[in-house]
Amino acid sequence: MTKPLVIAFLLLAACAAQAQQSGDAPQRGMEAVQRLLRERPADPTLWFYLARYQAEAGAAGDVAQSLAKVGELGDGFLPPRDGFERVWTDPRFVDARAKLESKLPRLDFAPTAFQLEETLLIPEGLAYDEPSHTFFVGSIAQHRILRVEEASQAVREFAGAEARLDAVLGLAMDSPRRLLYAVSTSGITQDSAAQPRNAVVAFDVDTHQLKRRYDVPGAKQLNDVAIAPGGRAFVTDSATGAVYELPVKVPAAAREVVPPGGLRGSNGIAVSPDAKRLYVAHATGIAVVELGDGTLARVENRTRENIAAIDGLYMWHGQLIGVENVTNPGRVIAMTLSSDGAAITRVQTLVSHHHTALQEPTTGAPTAHGFFLLAATGISHYNGQGVIERPDSVPPPTVIRVPLPR
Repeated sequence: MTKPLVIAFLLLAACAAQAQQSGDAPQRGMEAVQRLLRERPADPTLWFYLARYQAEAGAAGDVAQSLAKVGELGDGFLPPRDGFERVWTDPRFVDARAKLESKLPRLDFAPTAFQLEETLLIPEGLAYDEPSHTFFVGSIAQHRILRVEEASQAVREFAGAEARLDAVLGLAMDSPRRLLYAVSTSGITQDSAAQPRNAVVAFDVDTHQLKRRYDVPGAKQLNDVAIAPGGRAFVTDSATGAVYELPVKVPAAAREVVPPGGLRGSNGIAVSPDAKRLYVAHATGIAVVELGDGTLARVENRTRENIAAIDGLYMWHGQLIGVENVTNPGRVIAMTLSSDGAAITRVQTLVSHHHTALQEPTTGAPTAHGFFLLAATGISHYNGQGVIERPDSVPPPTVIRVPLPR
């Protein structure tokens, strides 16, 4: 694997954790996915990941066969260049990829909300405060948070060196309590193993004051955070598969909602409107956690559509909104839940990779006037040593406004 950050971050490795632990060899990855395929042979996501490992091994013929299986079993998949470089120009791969692309809807209407001049920000998290009409953008590379006024698009620093942040990942707004939650982690660079730091910090959005800091010493790479109605906060740890609830009163330890190993590759997270369930995105789908007793189950996908490898995940009027960025070059989908919340009955593409601004989309913010998507991030330019590769080709951070279904 050539991009350790992207792998840990976007969760390809989660479906083949044993392969990661034993050297990252494509052959070991293939073996790990094939073991899962014996249990779930009709899972198109597993066939996609098998194709990616085969591509790393340079086996273009096998890749084409696996992608044909993907197309037979599911929709919404399209190999991005990252991970498929070795076979990108092989005619067999080109033909297999074209067949998948021909099935994808073209939805490229979404106006630009704003674009930042700081191309080396490498943002990942986005949040929106409705009362003040303000966006917040977190930086992986610069360890800070920016504030962007919606009307004027004026950009100011919200939290800088004084906040002692590491890489800023997920952001979530608790507008009723005037708190902005931010994930701060050292876990996305290789030197983090010696002294890992993982915390969620909460700022007063009006005074910029740091109000709470939740250190999670058992975590390896906290990722995304969500706020439930009433103010309860939850955070995922992509490296261990744990999910934590943050205490309302501090100091107090974070509570394990899902223990380490319970949900490998946990990433985006959303809370049901009644605050009784958590929906957690992972490498091959979505899980649901009953907060009353901690029961964990896989959300059944009753459609052919791809719901895997979702980065940002949000609840919007009973639907789930997801941002995908590994099993295709990027898209936003709306997922309709069954009446009991245990299954997905419909998947609707809101914006597809055809939109010219989409360059490694990550997260977003649902609002009354659309879903604001962090569409261009440059995340793959940030390597495991914490260095920005090819800085001249990093796209300017761009946020687009995606219409939401009504």
